[in-house]
Amino acid sequence: MKPAQLLLLLLFQSQVSQTSSTPQIVNGALGESVMLPLKFSAEKRIMSIIWLHNGISIAFTQLEGQSSLTYITDPKWKNRLSVTDSYSLQISNLTMADAGSYSTHITTMTSSVVSTYDLRIFKRLPRPQVQVDSLSCEHSTCIVTLRCSVEEGGENIIYEWTKTGPRTVLTQEGSVLSDSCNWNYTCTATNPVSNSTSSLNLVQQLCAGSKATTGNFSPVTWILLGKGLLLVSWGF
Repeated sequence: MKPAQLLLLLLFQSQVSQTSSTPQIVNGALGESVMLPLKFSAEKRIMSIIWLHNGISIAFTQLEGQSSLTYITDPKWKNRLSVTDSYSLQISNLTMADAGSYSTHITTMTSSVVSTYDLRIFKRLPRPQVQVDSLSCEHSTCIVTLRCSVEEGGENIIYEWTKTGPRTVLTQEGSVLSDSCNWNYTCTATNPVSNSTSSLNLVQQLCAGSKATTGNFSPVTWILLGKGLLLVSWGF
């Protein structure tokens, strides 16, 4: 039987199917490779495996004894698809168009088992930009808003702020700084495939050109506003 004829037969034959209820989420990095893992019982004798993307067949593996043959059924996937020794699907040179729903139909002597996947594609994040968004000082109290952003970072980015200071002393009242120009704020941007950090010495920037570079400051209060914004308040 020719491969195309066998494929049609397997697609339309009447068998009892077992379908996974929840798709397995797989994350891939743009331009890189990703693997959709195939899980099946070693006790069952597999006859064929069909891979589909958004309902369209892209690869077909026929097993005969200890040997197997794989056919790429959609020409546009040529040179980018391969099937591993464990019959998982390897996709290389990922593009944004590769995202979406995938399914695999495993046909045995007695049944057909269907597993589903949700492939999401993300760009690896470059170094985020941290800048002073606004600054207001009044009655010995300053409030500054820091903005952290990633250029063309896409969606699903989580921003996290951390504060460090080499001369920070922890007291019951909070953080007392003996050097007013030693407040370092670091923003970490994270998405499902990467993370990147960038730091800003806040007081060093604000004290640039100032003669008063030392002194005692009241505890620093900082509030995460979301979407990469940080509100910092202190008095002197």
